[in-house]
Amino acid sequence: MEVQTGELEIDEARLREADPDGLYLFMLEDYPYMMTPDHVAAFSGTTSQEIRKLLCRGDMQGCRIGIRWFIPKLGLLNYLDKDRREKEGGTYAATEMRQAIQP
Repeated sequence: MEVQTGELEIDEARLREADPDGLYLFMLEDYPYMMTPDHVAAFSGTTSQEIRKLLCRGDMQGCRIGIRWFIPKLGLLNYLDKDRREKEGGTYAATEMRQAIQP
């Protein structure tokens, strides 16, 4: 099911693929699709500065607009599931961010 958010359609199937065990999506329901480092920090129990470090190093997927960072839910889910995918030899090809938002 695709949800229309303003001008964006969010592909819910891609989000479910990124969270195959269903551990995180229900906890992220109250957060916007494009989260700020403060949102991610509140969700993860860390600081927004640590989230910005992960973004700058490329460990977490996000985009920078001016001085502000935005992290799509799919980027956070990919980061949270990264260790399991590396152990299984998987890649992020099935959950690429560019496919999460459809024009």
